Amino acid sequence: MADVKSKRYTGVYYRILDNGSKTYYIIYRHPTENKNIRLKIGSDKDGFNEVYCYNKRAEILAKLRLGDDLKIPIVAKKQHKTTLNDIADKYFDSRAIAGETISLKERRSKFNRHLRDTIGYKPLVSIKKDDVIGLQKELISAGYANATIGNILQLGATIFYYAIKQGLYNFANPFISVEHKKTPNARIRYLSLDEVQKLKDSVKNDEILYLFVLISITTGARLEGVLNIRLKDIDFNAGIINIYDFKSGDRYAGFLTDEVRSILESKDKLKENDYIISYENGEKTEKKRIQRRLKPILDKLFNSGLVRSDRGNRVVIHTLRHTFASLLAIQGTPIYTIQRLLNHKDIKQTTRYAKLSPKSGADEVKRLFDKQILKG
Repeated sequence: MADVKSKRYTGVYYRILDNGSKTYYIIYRHPTENKNIRLKIGSDKDGFNEVYCYNKRAEILAKLRLGDDLKIPIVAKKQHKTTLNDIADKYFDSRAIAGETISLKERRSKFNRHLRDTIGYKPLVSIKKDDVIGLQKELISAGYANATIGNILQLGATIFYYAIKQGLYNFANPFISVEHKKTPNARIRYLSLDEVQKLKDSVKNDEILYLFVLISITTGARLEGVLNIRLKDIDFNAGIINIYDFKSGDRYAGFLTDEVRSILESKDKLKENDYIISYENGEKTEKKRIQRRLKPILDKLFNSGLVRSDRGNRVVIHTLRHTFASLLAIQGTPIYTIQRLLNHKDIKQTTRYAKLSPKSGADEVKRLFDKQILKG
């Protein structure tokens, strides 16, 4: 039985069955295979008619033209051409509309270093779980910490989610099926008072770096927190430094030592809005500038012979925060006071320092084994 072409509606056809009912079809041109597609719509007994078929055909053609329907072949073709790098560029540009923040710059840089030339050049649809596992193995072999690797893979997952949300990809996110090796906060290294003095002596010729080290060790503030301190954040009368915690998004109080106070009071050219860690007339210093200057010094003083992956024992900038907390614990500072000074939200984050406290049991053990009866 031959199809009957509608006299009023382009691309609409029907067949008349033996029982007198009509079954409707539409025909449209396949956008990528260069052939006609014949699609059955339904019977007039189910309420279908020529007008419905015509509107349905127009809807499909619009989606083909605009590329909005992920089930339409033209979109699949686009997906085969769209690379992870393409989506990453769109993602970062969309985030930069509100301003190129330091965090965004860091994430863009992380993508460029670790993803752009490894799997970024591949079309989205060709990136599979095995590709992500391969990237993970490369990062492990290169000596990156598990936490760093996890952050890199999470960035990849975020960009895939962006593609899905924008209707540019409609398959499973290959990054989320890869198991991340969890990394406990394994840094156990801190500097002794003698080592602190050795570090201070090594940076004393760079007055800005010296001030950075001094504030880091005497407040326990993280790198970004120290770099974000302006002169107006310091209350000289109360002896307080108002520190912004980028991790928790709130402020907390650090305390001025006599040496820090003396250095800051000598900077009579500083204005209220000037950053105190500044190489350029009060402008904020990027953390890479501090890292480039301080890392070689830390490596030379404390990391000789340690492999890069020895996260627990290598001294890095974050070790200065651990040093602050550890030295407080050693002198018997209550753990809840240390929690407040570090701005930890959960006491579990702080309890790692409890073992350094003189009240941790060390004195009791020594008294027990120093007794004459246990001396052998």
